[in-house]
Amino acid sequence: MKADPHDQRRLVDIADLDLKLAGLAHRRRQLPEQAVVDDLEAQRRSATESAARAGIHVEDLERASAKLRSDLDAVRRRRERDSELRSGGTVSERQATELEYELRSLDRRERTLEAELAELTERLEAVEADVRHSGAVITDLDARLGMAMTVRDTALAELEEAVTAALQERSRLAEGLPAALLDLYARGVESSGVGAAVLSGGRCTACAMDLDRATVSWFRTAPADDVVTCPECGVIVVRTATS
Repeated sequence: MKADPHDQRRLVDIADLDLKLAGLAHRRRQLPEQAVVDDLEAQRRSATESAARAGIHVEDLERASAKLRSDLDAVRRRRERDSELRSGGTVSERQATELEYELRSLDRRERTLEAELAELTERLEAVEADVRHSGAVITDLDARLGMAMTVRDTALAELEEAVTAALQERSRLAEGLPAALLDLYARGVESSGVGAAVLSGGRCTACAMDLDRATVSWFRTAPADDVVTCPECGVIVVRTATS
């Protein structure tokens, strides 16, 4: 294949831009700013789940507390009624004895319920404190996440600008190049990851292989418009004044 030496040298500039674009794409995939956002989002999900669990626990404790209060009120009403009956003097001796026994039982039951309610109230206050703490954590994470997303979006915008500029420059360099030359370049990219490389001394800079003397001599004596490829990697080898 024949191609103007100037067109061949443009392939090296295109290869440099392709390398730059690959680097930008890698940075886009491994964006540190995105990793920060991902970590904060994971923390927020965890905090939200913790808050939800604590909220459910609060509801359970509140229902249990309401049940205890209801039971305690019932015991107190029953004790008050029995006390009134006993003091009213209208019951028999046997009924008075039964009332006395029941009042003692109600006293014990009241003390038990009061102790259970006190313990439950303490647990409820602790869980409510957890809910408030989770809310504060989520609020803090929301603020940090907002800032991190702003930083991420700025980094992405800068990347997009760099990609756009590189693509525009690549399009300018590729404009007017022979289709067959560009096709050979593309095959080199597909097989070796690089489409064109400079011959530096006796080495192909694409595969970094030192070529044998006969190949180097052929490269150096071949007409300048001959398109030559590396026998090791198949990439277009561009000869320059320093080759």
